Amino acid sequence: MVQYKQQKRDPFAFSLIAQMVLDEALHSYYKEYYEKEIDNALDQKDKKRFMKLTEEYKAFLG
Repeated sequence: MVQYKQQKRDPFAFSLIAQMVLDEALHSYYKEYYEKEIDNALDQKDKKRFMKLTEEYKAFLG
């Protein structure tokens, strides 16, 4: 009979993976948000909003 070793569950690894997934989801959400809002500001020819959003977007991208 083949016996399989029971794999130990590492709560730290699960926590780290969960944090990485959450970080990626938030990054994608905010990237899409800024891109849409910047496009809207351009469409509406709202220079003040465009400038504000592009500054925020640059800071977000780091």
